[in-house]
Amino acid sequence: MKRHSGARKTICGGLLVFALLRSGSAQAYAVLSHEAIVDAAWETHIKPLLLKKYPQATEEDLSRAQAYAYGGSIVQDMGYYPYGRPFFSDLTHYVRSGDFIQGLLRDAQDLAEYAFALGALAHYAADNEGHRIGTNRAVPVLYPGLGKKYGDSVAYEDGKLAHVKTEFGFDVLEIAKERYAPAGYHDFIGFEVARRVLDQAFLETYGLELRDVLLNEGKALNSYRRDVSKLIPKATRIAWHLKKDEIKGDIPDATKKRFLYNLSRSNYEREWGKNYKKPSPGEIFLAFLYKLVPKIGPLKILQFRTPTPQTEHMFEVSFNATLSRYRRLLTETGQGTLQLENDNFDVGASTGPGRYRMNDEAHATLLDKLAETNFASLTSEAKAELLRFFADPDAPYATKRKTKAWAKVRAELLQLQTAPVTPLTVGTGATGLIP
Repeated sequence: MKRHSGARKTICGGLLVFALLRSGSAQAYAVLSHEAIVDAAWETHIKPLLLKKYPQATEEDLSRAQAYAYGGSIVQDMGYYPYGRPFFSDLTHYVRSGDFIQGLLRDAQDLAEYAFALGALAHYAADNEGHRIGTNRAVPVLYPGLGKKYGDSVAYEDGKLAHVKTEFGFDVLEIAKERYAPAGYHDFIGFEVARRVLDQAFLETYGLELRDVLLNEGKALNSYRRDVSKLIPKATRIAWHLKKDEIKGDIPDATKKRFLYNLSRSNYEREWGKNYKKPSPGEIFLAFLYKLVPKIGPLKILQFRTPTPQTEHMFEVSFNATLSRYRRLLTETGQGTLQLENDNFDVGASTGPGRYRMNDEAHATLLDKLAETNFASLTSEAKAELLRFFADPDAPYATKRKTKAWAKVRAELLQLQTAPVTPLTVGTGATGLIP
């Protein structure tokens, strides 16, 4: 009976993995790459910054803080996980993306919250550099049909599934080559979310309660923690087994040497070595089942194309650039000079009206959601952002493709113009919004 129960548990676990990795479920570096950025910067930059602000922190405190840094490094993607809503991630990727992180940093009140905010800053560096230099250039190489249609740089909205597959493929490759932190290390550190500061910074940045944006905030946060720490590593090992015969050896060059050096500075390697967990018998069995079933729906994610030496080089260049930028941002944070542009994470630059459909739609949806609340928690900064974005009625907004939707935007803009705002006391984390 126990054997049957264990088999059911293994199969159900695998099905949960496949359900998680549905089409369009991520827009960033994949999970393990985001965490690797934190690992690479932990000893040299993050930990000293935490100790500068909280000099009494013990090693145990810092170990717990690292779990919050991991949680922050992927928080912008939380909307794509079960019980989340893509609207959350659309906002944090396209609308006031830099202001949201600066809100987390401003509002952090203890070591854990500050580490969480610094983790979110890693996501800013990773997406802005990783997409522009790495993924967007790798997609047309791995999927030539998209390259023929869009050129040598393909943004997420032009090839969503290809992007997800490409980023997942990079994670599988680096785990197969035993470069990222082993599962035992991540299990030891843990993965946490600083809910209070997340709620406050989100409300201040967008004028919406997080609990009203997510379908169920508690379940969404718990699902996010569980899936990142358990299910995604399992899926990665299954994919590793599927692709083991396609993964090639390294071709050394200056970029790869720098990439490997950056990873070698991570404290997990010095403390844990490279004790990698290979695919378990249950995961190998799931890989076998995958070969037998039709590749439809969420199973499409495991049909990724193994990175070539050319695209692996692109990824390594982007990883090195991400880490350099993140270290620079951390230094500026410590100096009190940090200024973050509100860039579109998918392309690593600002995109004005009509230049990126998902950006246009995110602004229109935010305006609509605020109007539904009668602009009850609107800050002057959020109001200014929407009025600025929709200032030119002749701009080619994607929303104009639907006459009724555009008419609604125009009507809600009139309401916004006269809506009162709630003041934000800069630098204290205090507002009239949260007691």
